[in-house]
Amino acid sequence: MNIKRRKIPAVLDQEEIQALKSSPSEKSLSGIRNKAIICLALNTGLRVDEVINLKPKNIDLKNKTISLDHAKKDSFGTVVFNSDEVASLISKWISISRRGPWVFSTITKEKLIANKGGITRPGNKLSRQYLTQMVKTYSIKAGISKRISFHTLRHTYATWLYIKTHDIEVVRQQLRHRSISSTIIYTQTAWQFEGHNALNGFEL
Repeated sequence: MNIKRRKIPAVLDQEEIQALKSSPSEKSLSGIRNKAIICLALNTGLRVDEVINLKPKNIDLKNKTISLDHAKKDSFGTVVFNSDEVASLISKWISISRRGPWVFSTITKEKLIANKGGITRPGNKLSRQYLTQMVKTYSIKAGISKRISFHTLRHTYATWLYIKTHDIEVVRQQLRHRSISSTIIYTQTAWQFEGHNALNGFEL
């Protein structure tokens, strides 16, 4: 029987997390928006499609909850977060952004898309490609040598949530996995940060 082994995903350490969060400048509209997105993903584990499809009605900043009506497979439901920083950043972005159907939207001036015949307008939905490249660009700016993607933020969230709680069921609930078998890998990603303490000085 061939057993398919899952590749252990890359995870950011605490220093890298802070560096990535600090990389977008809040002196520009795009920086405020992008920092809000990065901090939201790091504090909720939302997938890229879930972020770009968020509508204002989905987010309750007062109670720090997100209700998903656009999610992968059967992973709809409610996600909670505890970060005042996230709530503040999203509130700040919403207060200065163009009102539209999406929480996070484009801010570009209206223009033709070369060779594609389309038009970009402010207030449009962001693309998966934009968020993927955004994270890579900011990771390079932050001096992070690991090859990461937007999904790395989800892996990072899940790993540090497990380290904090040591409750894999809590992680499963927050990630909205149907099966715990999809979540158990975070006990492995956590080991790189917990291993030395767990061994408690053991050596031969």
